Amino acid sequence: MSKKNKILTAIKNTFPNSKIPKNIDNLKMGDLKKWDSLGNFNLLLEIEKIFKCRIDTNSFNRIKSVKDIKNFLKKSGN
Repeated sequence: MSKKNKILTAIKNTFPNSKIPKNIDNLKMGDLKKWDSLGNFNLLLEIEKIFKCRIDTNSFNRIKSVKDIKNFLKKSGN
């Protein structure tokens, strides 16, 4: 499964009742119903589970979009 599909799976798992657009590249916190600060926290926990990685506290505070998630994963070698 590609990185993009894994991120999409994490979004669908975290926000099951949201209408998710085909292109998720520009999605950010606030774009989906329930993607608020708590929803963002839950999304990042799901990213950790799917990618089998740990997101450090500083990154947790900075990641607020799909673009940020991709950048973090690239830096962490995922």
